[in-house]
Amino acid sequence: MDEARFLHLARPIMSLPTAPYHEHFVWRAVRDFASRRPRLEVSEDRTGNLLLCYDGRRKKKNDREEYLITTAHMDHPGLAFKERLSDREFAFERMGGFSSSLARRAGVRIYHLEDSPGQRGIKGVVAGELGGTEERPAAYRVHVESPSQAARVGPGSFAMWDLRTWNLRGRRLHCRACDDLGGVAVGLAFLDELNRRRAPVKAGLLLTRAEEVGFAGMVGAVDAHFLDSKALYINIECSSILAGAVMGAGPVIRVGDRMWTFNPHLTAGLVEVARQLTTKEAGFRYQRKLMDSGSCEATVLMGNGFRTGAVALPLGNYHNTGEKRLSPEIIHLDDALNMVDLLVHLSRYPGGCAASLRASTEALDKSFADRFKHQKPRLLANPPTMGSA
Repeated sequence: MDEARFLHLARPIMSLPTAPYHEHFVWRAVRDFASRRPRLEVSEDRTGNLLLCYDGRRKKKNDREEYLITTAHMDHPGLAFKERLSDREFAFERMGGFSSSLARRAGVRIYHLEDSPGQRGIKGVVAGELGGTEERPAAYRVHVESPSQAARVGPGSFAMWDLRTWNLRGRRLHCRACDDLGGVAVGLAFLDELNRRRAPVKAGLLLTRAEEVGFAGMVGAVDAHFLDSKALYINIECSSILAGAVMGAGPVIRVGDRMWTFNPHLTAGLVEVARQLTTKEAGFRYQRKLMDSGSCEATVLMGNGFRTGAVALPLGNYHNTGEKRLSPEIIHLDDALNMVDLLVHLSRYPGGCAASLRASTEALDKSFADRFKHQKPRLLANPPTMGSA
């Protein structure tokens, strides 16, 4: 994908404030993105998950045809307003996983759902912990210095860490919420490329809410029967480099996570497309890993019978965990660009996604058959027997 076009699309999305149950700014930006592309249709379920569908086929075929749906989530760990404790102090509920020790005395920016998406946020600081355990407090006491600004905090307020929202340094993107707004950006760029090229395929992007608090949005989508059982699903995540992936070495074809392994045929199809891309496109790279330092929504889909694979952007400073302080997360720009290319080529594979799966199986079968052709005569010529020693 063209780098400038990706950055133009990604920066507004990845700079938005978000948290579990507070994905509204991202949600609206996604709907605006779709409204400017007439070939995209948007639907939503009762919990606010979004499904963007592109259909560029000249002749619409029967509804039983397999097609690709990518998935990503619109939230990032943060804090949500719980109650006012005094004129300038508030209880904020913990939303998602992050380092409790680094959160102590950390600066936050408090946003409100009724303000504009470009709001700077009210500055505050974590002043103490409330309930839960030392390792995982249930809530935090947040202090706001300015009385006039403190008066604006209330229901509908949520907080993120006071970190730079976007900073491109060399080939690395340092952002407050790569996980998973980077995945959202890749998914939108994937559809944008199909739309721009008027690709004669059908493909979708499912964007979920509240992933960071136990996959609530994806479970809700399954519960609402919102998902097409005929589709092939590819989850897009940002996954910690602690699992062994290397930033800049290409997007990861994710074999599984901490809880589950994913559909082997889809994984093989992804690998086959990636292998072909390495021979056709200079600079294309990929990795194949079991990213088991965390879990992702592909596990929910697999557990409910959907054919699912996964890809991941290797992530530094997972959930803003820096060496000594909360820090922006990091992804490599080239990994994101290559991931878009991988998804576009998978969706446009001759004969469809299913053909890439068959191609990978056929290649494996041929490899075994070629080897056995030479091995078979020796096996038949010298079998073990129960004769005397």
